[in-house]
Amino acid sequence: MCFNMYRGYNKIFWGIFIITFNIKLGVLKILPSFIGFVIVSRGIDSLYEESHIETFNRAKIFAAIITITIATGELMEFLSIDLIKTLLLNEVWIVFNSIIEVLMFYKYFEGSIEYFHVNDNESLAEENIKKLRLYIIVSIMGIIFLNFALIFNIESVITISAIMIIVLRIYLMVSTYRFRNTFTE
Repeated sequence: MCFNMYRGYNKIFWGIFIITFNIKLGVLKILPSFIGFVIVSRGIDSLYEESHIETFNRAKIFAAIITITIATGELMEFLSIDLIKTLLLNEVWIVFNSIIEVLMFYKYFEGSIEYFHVNDNESLAEENIKKLRLYIIVSIMGIIFLNFALIFNIESVITISAIMIIVLRIYLMVSTYRFRNTFTE
């Protein structure tokens, strides 16, 4: 049982890594972010199959939605279909993906907390409730900053938003690494 949970959290860890740190050679992406979302989705699926916690199943639905939208965006970028020409559509697209990503990771965290409660790991569950609150607060602030930056085209705020997103994803990676390591003890 523990090995499958370990594998699920490990997949999520590496998926977040790929989502955060895309490798590009010129115009060709070696590891596009939608591959990371596919890996995260597979990891969440593993957690659901092992634990049967419904919250993981809901996270899986959000993972499927964001995988499709990110893959569509990457395909449009590859085919040189430029969303930037229709600025409003581009803003809606970015904000929609950000909200779906936050919802996916919220459900993932919530499912993990529920799993730890059910399996008598109360200290880890309580610790992650606090982490989840911080994640939600910073994510909402990031989405608000992103909206503000996109509407008024303020490059410095766009940069700050991008840095916030990277820091949040690293935060998710560290939390997921900790989840994963609870199954090696």
